[in-house]
Amino acid sequence: SSGINAEYGGTKLDGFSSKRRSLVDQLHPSGALVSNLHENSKTWFHSSSVSSNFAQKKNCRLEGLDMFESNHPNYISTNSQSFDDCLYKCSWKDGCNAVSYNSKTRKCTSVQRRSGLMIYPVRDTYSTSIYCSSGWSSFEGWKQCVKRDVKLGSGHTLATASRVASLEECVSLCQMTDDCTAVTYTSTSCSLIQYLSAGHTVTSPGTDSINLKCLVSDKPVEKCMMSETVFSNQYRIGMTRVSDLRKCVEFCGNGVKGCEGVSFSDSTLSCEAFSTRDSQNTFRDVNYSSVSLACIGISES
Repeated sequence: SSGINAEYGGTKLDGFSSKRRSLVDQLHPSGALVSNLHENSKTWFHSSSVSSNFAQKKNCRLEGLDMFESNHPNYISTNSQSFDDCLYKCSWKDGCNAVSYNSKTRKCTSVQRRSGLMIYPVRDTYSTSIYCSSGWSSFEGWKQCVKRDVKLGSGHTLATASRVASLEECVSLCQMTDDCTAVTYTSTSCSLIQYLSAGHTVTSPGTDSINLKCLVSDKPVEKCMMSETVFSNQYRIGMTRVSDLRKCVEFCGNGVKGCEGVSFSDSTLSCEAFSTRDSQNTFRDVNYSSVSLACIGISES
């Protein structure tokens, strides 16, 4: 059957059944109009009116849809025992930003684009962006990450959206936009940002901002901790000394641009931030434990 173009720009839904339309519409905040999207961003949005409670949805798993991206080297299929196991593998793999899982064949497919290149209706298949599926889309306890009356002072604006009803919906747009790691929101606009310099802000009355990685920094790390493991030094982008692994994760999520994972030593209290979260870029070291920030998010889903 024909596929649904799901690059979120020019999503062609004419001629598809209402059921297929509603499945794809779950990915779009209500009536959002997105402009100024740069060419290097792969994700686009259509402007049709959809469910107004999109941002509050905890379940980002799309049933009956397969994300397709076979022209990219990160489009790799492996076997997984469950959808959660598929997500876990993705969270420890650089370049994996979405997954499709077939419960019948147990095939787990990792996808680079958060929305895939195409979306096809396929039975027994579940798909999601790991950012939407993660704790980043759960808004309880997130207020400590909201910077009130503040605009992010450094970053690359991927797109600007109008008719976005709330900060929550602005965050939801960011979660499904490739390379988006932060938002700036006012009553009239939502800016989707690739945040380049964490910590650099500018006073701007009436503006709210969020660094999305902050939204996972206070969540439990135990399920995502690799004991006796350290990431390779070639990916190290920051160092500090903190009291525990939780503080090390906070350092990564709030203070180091491009941080994807951390390694922490209980004996020396050394906290090291890395630009990788790939388990293949780790080595055995009895003094360290390592964590992928993306894994922390999905452990809460």
